[in-house]
Amino acid sequence: MRRPSIAHVESHLASVVRTVALKLASAGQRAWVVGGSTRDLALGREPKDVDMTSAATPEEVEPLFAHVVPLGRAFGTLQLLVDGVTIEHTTFRTETDYSDSRRPTSVRFGRSLEEDAARRDFTCNALYLDPLTDELADPTGGLSDLERGILRTVGEPGARFREDGLRLVRMARFAAAFGLEIEPATWAAARASTAALVGVSVERALAEFERMFGAAGAARALALLDAAGLLEPLMPGQSALHPNVLAASEAQRLRLAALAALEPAVGVAVGFAVLLDPDPQGSDEATGTAEALLERLRPSRELRRAVAALWRVRRELESVLATPSVPRSRSIRLARDEAFEDGARIAAAFRHALGKDGAPIASLVQWKRGLRADELHPAPLLAPEDLTNAGVPRDARFGATLAALETEQLDGRLAAREDALAWLASRVRSL
Repeated sequence: MRRPSIAHVESHLASVVRTVALKLASAGQRAWVVGGSTRDLALGREPKDVDMTSAATPEEVEPLFAHVVPLGRAFGTLQLLVDGVTIEHTTFRTETDYSDSRRPTSVRFGRSLEEDAARRDFTCNALYLDPLTDELADPTGGLSDLERGILRTVGEPGARFREDGLRLVRMARFAAAFGLEIEPATWAAARASTAALVGVSVERALAEFERMFGAAGAARALALLDAAGLLEPLMPGQSALHPNVLAASEAQRLRLAALAALEPAVGVAVGFAVLLDPDPQGSDEATGTAEALLERLRPSRELRRAVAALWRVRRELESVLATPSVPRSRSIRLARDEAFEDGARIAAAFRHALGKDGAPIASLVQWKRGLRADELHPAPLLAPEDLTNAGVPRDARFGATLAALETEQLDGRLAAREDALAWLASRVRSL
């Protein structure tokens, strides 16, 4: 813990923040750095971006800056583009009636920092730093809460969660990422606020999961959500995702234990592949239900494909390890899969959760890393034209013949073009 100071902000970003504050000061408005950046400074972390606030309305702010993006203007928010940096400025405000579980129905611009602090989610996010004087304003006791390792809502926690159900997810994410304990009244209100998640859009839920998996503490964050009964309403069906041989609670325990073993760098695709794994024991190939659960979050095509690839690789790894004699061609094809190393990380993590030996996975990874490029992808002995000239029809048999030829080569049964041509002639006769 340390007292937040603009001196701990990267020099160029700090210069831009001071420039914004000086422009607002020239119009008679005092600007403050607020939110996550000030919290990060208190935690000894260097903020990557900065949000600012003041009593200046959008109409007063816009003329002061050459490049302004009116994102969220109706709610008092503008993006200010200054010297290659984007600063988000929001006018002091109070809010009422969150009818859509996200945005306030009405916003009233305020004139005081205290008014603005009263509408924020957690006390650690209601810290204000003047970048020109380095003065810290802490109207809700956020710095004291951080010093004590406490996460607490601003005001009555039930009201905060009813205003925006996604604050429940941020509660778990912040507690895990920053090593905080959730204050008892906040925790009790969270457990009683599952209904607040009903109106949360899947897009916003996906964004929170991505932030969670992109930071440290994802396993603890999900465990907190699960313990509070919030994970199931956030992702309906996930808690009941289990094979017949495992109880749902045991399957969930194994997923969370595997995620913990993957810390600190989980990653979005790996995170979803573990959280939605249809069989933590790694034997069940049926992924339809898990795919449907992921699809409800409307992920990108790339994310869907990445998760599916990780499931496939992890199960192939377990199958290979369970097979007494594996053809070299099968191992090579597995090793050159783009998802191989992350799939191996997942397999090792689940083995750790199951109390099984992870050394065989590590050995496979080391074997793959020791292969030369020409061993992973040897030059083909024959070209497609050779197959055409030999009379292989241009249908499914063409691709199957190329694959079979490569298998013969990878397994060491064919090493020269002449041998491959003879093999091809024999195969054509059997087609």
